[in-house]
Amino acid sequence: MELIESRSIFSPATGFIRRGGFEWTCNPYVGCTFGCSYCYAAFLPQNRKPPSEWGRWITSKKNAVELAQKHAHKVAGAPVYMSSVTDPYQPVERGLMLSRGILEALALHQPRLVIQTRGPLVARDADVLKQFQSLRVNVSIPTDSEAVRVQFEPKAPPLEKRWDALQQLKDAGVRVGVCVTPTLPVERPEAFARRIAAFEPDVVVCQDFHDAGGRFGADTGATARELLAETDWGPDHYRRFVNAVRALREVFEGEAGFFPPAIEPDA
Repeated sequence: MELIESRSIFSPATGFIRRGGFEWTCNPYVGCTFGCSYCYAAFLPQNRKPPSEWGRWITSKKNAVELAQKHAHKVAGAPVYMSSVTDPYQPVERGLMLSRGILEALALHQPRLVIQTRGPLVARDADVLKQFQSLRVNVSIPTDSEAVRVQFEPKAPPLEKRWDALQQLKDAGVRVGVCVTPTLPVERPEAFARRIAAFEPDVVVCQDFHDAGGRFGADTGATARELLAETDWGPDHYRRFVNAVRALREVFEGEAGFFPPAIEPDA
């Protein structure tokens, strides 16, 4: 792990994040040791190492909390996406607690915040998260199959631990989203759709596994495409799954699902 002094912790939003209505992004880290085979972040210019090394390195902004304390007032009331090029709750966060420190600084200024993660560690910070008036935690659960999860994202946390984290957050009164993004092969589509609907998340997002050309999308590398080719999952399977979810509740697809949380009426 590399530790660096960063010049900023809040950056103007660009690309699909900007199109989704966010004004700022916040990235405590660069790189991600979850190393999911399909991750679009591996191809972003912020990552100066070859995409083939994605998942093997992490750079931590050791002054991230200090920067947040100094500059959080600049994003007061503004829509902020955390994080766009990394996962704010990957394993190194357990010890460094940069994401938690940033959240503590942000809570004093109440931005409209979305946290995007597949790390169950996010539930640790429920006490801070529930201080926000306009916040949503999106947790990535791309399949119902642990075998598929191991195939496509072997270093990421088990699926049931993510469900447990979602339940803890919901029990604490934190708004949550379930992101089936990218939608990996699903073993029991109807049962998975029923589980998602029964959980009653604030937002559900699905996204097909397609060639995004190195931009935001499910497939940003040859490894992910090769893994998918070994399965019988295709566009028709994806569509049937989305329709199964849509028959039970509202679902967003692709970029349309990534938007700031609504402002609470009493905020």
